[in-house]
Amino acid sequence: MNRFFAVIIFVCTISISGAQDTLSLARAIQIGLQNNFDVQIGKLNLDLAKNNNNWGQAGMLPAINLIGGQPNSVVQRKPANPFAVAGRNISDNVNGQLDAQFTLFDGFFVRLTKQRLDKLEELSSGNARFVMENTVQAIILGYYSVLLQKEQLQVLIKNKGFSKERYDYVKLRKELGGAITFDVLQEQNNYLTDSASVLQQEILLKNSIRDFNLLLNENINKTYQFTDVFPIENEQYRYEDLRDKMVRSNTNLKNQFVSQELFRNATRLAESNYSPTVLLNLGATGSLDRLNANFRAPTGNTIENTVGFVNRDQGQPVYNTVNETALKPLTQTGNSYGAYANFGLRFTLFNGGQIRRAVENSQVQEKIAQLTTDQLRLSLENDLLASFDLYNLRRQLVQIAQVRLQAAELNLSLANERYKNGALSAIDLRIVQDSYQRAALENYLAIYANISSRVDLVRLTGGLVE
Repeated sequence: MNRFFAVIIFVCTISISGAQDTLSLARAIQIGLQNNFDVQIGKLNLDLAKNNNNWGQAGMLPAINLIGGQPNSVVQRKPANPFAVAGRNISDNVNGQLDAQFTLFDGFFVRLTKQRLDKLEELSSGNARFVMENTVQAIILGYYSVLLQKEQLQVLIKNKGFSKERYDYVKLRKELGGAITFDVLQEQNNYLTDSASVLQQEILLKNSIRDFNLLLNENINKTYQFTDVFPIENEQYRYEDLRDKMVRSNTNLKNQFVSQELFRNATRLAESNYSPTVLLNLGATGSLDRLNANFRAPTGNTIENTVGFVNRDQGQPVYNTVNETALKPLTQTGNSYGAYANFGLRFTLFNGGQIRRAVENSQVQEKIAQLTTDQLRLSLENDLLASFDLYNLRRQLVQIAQVRLQAAELNLSLANERYKNGALSAIDLRIVQDSYQRAALENYLAIYANISSRVDLVRLTGGLVE
């Protein structure tokens, strides 16, 4: 890139400090990139893609869960089981589980998913770059469009001043008796016509500045002192060099390559479903239990019961002394804990051919992406060749326009001298003057068209945003 486009490469390092009414192309690009909504949205989408691009999102890291609960119950029991506690049972428990699941093998699904996240981030970066390229191109053309209107205004003002000078000259001649009223009216008409052209051009310049402010997302009534000048681009290119650079650096083509890789990755992801999945679960469990119920408890008294008789003699009873018990509301506590390690295997034997169809569909999408890439490359080569020819044509047209302008300036100077000497009529001088005006206006139009073609070439070869 030559110095005309070097400002774009270093635009992010240029400070925007300074007088508010001074605006260079580099500063305009920086303001536009800061304020443009599409650029901001593209950067946010890139931030999202970067945030998602990690091994945890891909599924490589284990899933660790801490599970806890506190079940409580109140039950009124009249149990058939003699060992169960009858009456009101109030229980509350605190239990917990720490579970970790590792994916030992899943047909390289995790690695393929990480590759997909890498490509998605790259695609988001490419999309943001594409938006920035369009914004930079619009700002460059908008900036030089304002300069075009300013230069054309200066041409018309100069032409108006020339007509005013001749109008004053004819009025003086009429006062001296060397011209008639017809001559004065003719020059007056020329002067008024040129004045109207200046007024119209001033409106075009104001509208151009408003459109430029709209492009920068600035106040539409804001005015600037544009510090850059019209560059005349005369750099020569070889089409083969441009084509090689376009294949390497064109943003659209690079984004399409990334999209094609995403479709290839989708095919591999679909094929990974043919492989088994091996899982490992590690964990620990524990609980604290508490039960409040009516339990039998000793009262401290003893009870003597007859349990039999010696030789069945009623006079010789046999006694058994036991501690007296009674139902009392008591609270019992307990705990439990343990650990586990489990392996799991999941292998799809048959699911109605869904995996096979998914793989086939992904392969078709991959072929479509390849054809789209080939089509885009061919289309870009056509656009590049057309822009290359147009740039060379406009570069020659600029040279022709400058030669015409130099000739028109010289012709106007000579014609003015001949007019003052009486060797040329006012009508012929006006024709020469109009010819000079057209040559000057066409010269700046040719320069602007040449700049536009140069910007197209740089954009197609991926050079607007280095």
